[in-house]
This record gives sequence, structure tokens and C-alpha cells, in this order.
Amino acid sequence: MKRKYNPTEEELQIIRDHYDGSTLRTCKIMRLLGSKYPRQYVKRKAQALGLARVKEPRWSPKEETYLLDHYPQMGMKKLWGGLKRLGSPRSITAIRLKIRRLGILSTDGDGFNLRGLENFLWGGQENHHIITRWIAKGWLRGKRRGTLRKSSQGGDQWYFSPESVRAFVVAHPEEIDLRLVDAAPFIRLIAGNAEMIVACKCPDCGIEFERQMFNPGVTLCRVYCDPCRQSHNNITYDADCQAAAM
Repeated sequence: MKRKYNPTEEELQIIRDHYDGSTLRTCKIMRLLGSKYPRQYVKRKAQALGLARVKEPRWSPKEETYLLDHYPQMGMKKLWGGLKRLGSPRSITAIRLKIRRLGILSTDGDGFNLRGLENFLWGGQENHHIITRWIAKGWLRGKRRGTLRKSSQGGDQWYFSPESVRAFVVAHPEEIDLRLVDAAPFIRLIAGNAEMIVACKCPDCGIEFERQMFNPGVTLCRVYCDPCRQSHNNITYDADCQAAAM
């Protein structure tokens, strides 16, 4: 039976020299071959020539634990070398993908970067060496942003979630100088997302009372009392209190 496609030896050598399984390289091969062959044929021919990428084995719990424990302190090349010494050689691309799948990189912006944590704890004083010491001791858990900043630029940016900072403060209160922290955000952080009994003052009749509220802040909340709320068509919380809680 006559074949539909009959590549020459020169064309097969082009596939051998350039194929790596990526879409970009496959498109390059098709251009070099003058678009004589469809994409699927090029892939099948590369597979027949033994050029198709072999799927890497599954990540073991030991490898995942190594990434979780060492990524914040080590760069990609050191991680690659460490995994190789463990008998688990992985490509840099595979390590990057696994880091993202494990959620080690931050995708949440509702937290602190390194400079923001300095502002929060020391009013803007540059004490990044102290934060680095906390991280090295395992006291403060942080994530990396996944930026491509070089070591000369300070390396990849840090991210610290409110939960990790709260856990650190609770476990190591002796490390915090309460004279330097920003009081209102600090109290909100420690209070967490729990409801608490707070003092309120009705902006209509002026009566003071207590109410259970969600993370209200540290100022006296201006909230309508129940009778005034009924008279104002069932108004819930006053906007002034909500602004104070933000």
C-alpha cells in the first residue's frame, strides 16, 4: 500500500534536531518542512523515532515534603540539586509546576509582603533580617510570589497570610514590641474573624449599649439601637461603624 507521506532522511533529521514535545518547537519543525505534513503526523513520527517525552514518575510524599520545607529558603537550582541528591532528579520546569500545584506560591493578595510586615510591626523600620530569622527557625510561615526577580534584586517576593502572622504572634509574643506596632490593625489581626461584645452608641438617640459584632475595630461603634432601627425602616448597621471596621 502506498504511503500518504514519505519524509526524506533530511526531513527526519530536522525532526530529530528540533523536536522536544513543545508546541513552539513543533510549529518550527512544520515551517522548516514547508508545511508539507500536518501537526499530528509530525508528533507521531517523533514518537516513532523515540523522541517523544517520557512522562516523569509521580511525586512521592518525600519529594513534596522537601519542597514544602525548603522552597522558601532555596532557589530553583538548589532545589534541583537537593532533589537530585535524594535520588529524584527533576527538571526545573517540573519543579516550578509542582510548586504551583502544591499551593506554595501565593495567589492571595490579602496579606503582607516583607515591607508591609515591617510597616505593621515596626512602623516602617527595615528589620527584614529579623523576619528572615523567624522564617529560618520555622516560627513564621510564608510563601513566595513566584516572581522572576534575581538574587541581586532581593530574590522572589515574600507573602505572609494574616493567619500565619497571627499564629506567629500568639506563639512568640516576646518577639513583638508593642510600642512600635500599629495598634488598630494589630488588634484586628489578633482578634481574628470572631464576633465580640463591643460598646456601641446610637447616633439617633445617643443611648449607649453593647452588641455582639464581627471584628468591629477599636473605636466606639455608632450603631442604631433596636427602637431607632425600627423607626428607620429596619436599618441594620450604620455606615460609620462599617467604615470603622474596615
